[in-house]
Amino acid sequence: MNKRTLIGIIPAAALLLLAACTQDEPGGQGNELPYGEYPLQIGGVTLNVESGAEPWSAEGPQTRVTEDNTDGKSSVWEWDGSETIRVQLGDETADYTLNVGEELTPDRQLYWTSTDPARVTAWYPTDETIDFSDQTNGLAYLLKAEVQDATYNNEITLGFKHQLAKVRLVLSGTQAGMAQSVEVYGYTTCTNNEGAPVTDGSTTQGWIKMKHTTYTDGTECWEANVVPDVVIDRVKVNGIETTLTTPLTPVVAALNTITISVEQAPTEIDLGTCEGTTLTVSGKTILKGDGQQKNLQITVEPDTELTLQDVNIFYNEGPTIICQGTAHITLSGTNQLSPTSKGADPFYSDLGSGIEVRSSGTLTIESEPKATLTITRRRTDTAIYLLYGAGIGLYENANLVIKGGTITVTGGSPTAEGGANIGEFVSQDAGTITLEGGTFTLQNQCMLSSLVGAGSYGTCGTVTIRAGVTINGTTYAEDHVGVIKE
Repeated sequence: MNKRTLIGIIPAAALLLLAACTQDEPGGQGNELPYGEYPLQIGGVTLNVESGAEPWSAEGPQTRVTEDNTDGKSSVWEWDGSETIRVQLGDETADYTLNVGEELTPDRQLYWTSTDPARVTAWYPTDETIDFSDQTNGLAYLLKAEVQDATYNNEITLGFKHQLAKVRLVLSGTQAGMAQSVEVYGYTTCTNNEGAPVTDGSTTQGWIKMKHTTYTDGTECWEANVVPDVVIDRVKVNGIETTLTTPLTPVVAALNTITISVEQAPTEIDLGTCEGTTLTVSGKTILKGDGQQKNLQITVEPDTELTLQDVNIFYNEGPTIICQGTAHITLSGTNQLSPTSKGADPFYSDLGSGIEVRSSGTLTIESEPKATLTITRRRTDTAIYLLYGAGIGLYENANLVIKGGTITVTGGSPTAEGGANIGEFVSQDAGTITLEGGTFTLQNQCMLSSLVGAGSYGTCGTVTIRAGVTINGTTYAEDHVGVIKE
């Protein structure tokens, strides 16, 4: 071989060898890296925005977790140096403190040992157990970040996501502002399995105390973070337990809202303790009897919700119940009303109905299962023209809606004038009458009067009988419009 040519080849070979060494330099052999030379590089920590109809989102970079005070629909981390996250690379873990100034300080450095891409995970907090039982002073959190294909020579950003579900309870109703404590029923603890909430045989369900919050957008509510996908069907307000009509299954990383009405607790009145012969009721009231007769006239103020429970009321001077406007009556147990039409002068008697509705109000009657109401119309014999009141009587354009119950009206005479069994007084103008449900026994119709509709010489609005209503043994197969004469 030519000596000049040989000298020219040797430097070229040396360059090839140098290039090969440079390509394998990080590991020296294959894809291995020398331990301690390539630290894990974390360039930032964020709390990722979640998707959803009403997301419980986040803003970053942050650290110590709280709720945004604008509307509570996002979580905010404050860099104060008091929180730590746990980071895992391969089989190694380290706790990083998130310091003021947005710097991360590990308790031990994590290093890459291979050039192969790897998954890096992190979670917050580092506690092995998450306690949900009392969140009155702050919500419980569980966050997790995963970077699937991290590489040794690139920084990573840990994008944390919520692993719990946020439950918000909004109270409405007249007594909403009186709430002092609110709780939901769910798991009171869970195991922190590297950022995943786990419930097992060691975790139990119980009551979780919620945090009361008022946000700057005007939202006032109670909140707690809970294990997702676990049905919530009970809440407590001021220690009073309520079963939700529609249970909630909270969705992870989302704001899950429950709205319940908190109303005034009803006033209970034992008729056996009432003195005198008149009583005025308002608001939510339960009249409780024991079946014993009571001489009493009850005046119901507008917008009252009245429950009649096993009452037996008679009154010798006129109607037994007078509704001064719109009212709601619920029947419970067995109830008896016995009004009296009494002569006020030598010629006419004052009409006494079982229930009177006045002042253009609307009376709605509902019933608990198997509850009954019997109205017995009576009269005195001191007047020349003897009249009967209505069973349930309307005047001044008042309206009536009956949704259920077993209702019987007796008394009256085909030779005497009087009000309808259900409907208008004598010579008055009544509003509409709607029987949406119930079973009715209507007896002893007065002269010129309807069973359901107008009384003697009176008028009423539209009378509607819904399909399924039974009157004197006849069940209506379809809706009926018009008065019922007999």
